[in-house]
Amino acid sequence: MSHLTDAITYISDLVEQILTDTISESDLDDLTQKQLQCMRIIVRLHNPTITELARELKVTKPTTTVLVDKLVAKKYVRRVSSDQDRRVTHLHIDENGKKIELWRELSNQRLSEQIQSGLNEDETEALAVLLRKISK
Repeated sequence: MSHLTDAITYISDLVEQILTDTISESDLDDLTQKQLQCMRIIVRLHNPTITELARELKVTKPTTTVLVDKLVAKKYVRRVSSDQDRRVTHLHIDENGKKIELWRELSNQRLSEQIQSGLNEDETEALAVLLRKISK
C-alpha cells in the first residue's frame, strides 16, 4: 500500500472508532452503523423520500424500507405524507433522533482534537486547506 492509502486507512479507522466510542456514551447505542448513516443522510437531505434515501445509500428501495421501518419502530424517524401528493411520503427525524446531530458534533470535535494534538498550528492550517481542496 502507498503512504497515502495507509494514512487514509488510519484516518478512516480513527473516525469509526471515535464515532463508535461517542455513540456508546449516548442513548443511541441501540443503532447500527447503517441506521446511523441512514439518519445522517435524512438530516442532510432534509426529509427525503424512500427513493431518494435509497439512491443515496446505494441500496434497493425494499432494503431501505426495512431500514426505515426499524428506525420508525425505535421512534428515531417518522413518515410524513406530502401536502402536495398524498402518495408521497417524506422521512423526518423525530425528536428522539435529533440527538444524533449533537453526538455527531461531539464526535467531530473529538476527531479534530485528536488530529490537532499531533500537529502544530501551521500543519493544522495546511491540513484544513488540503481537506477543503479535496472535498470540492
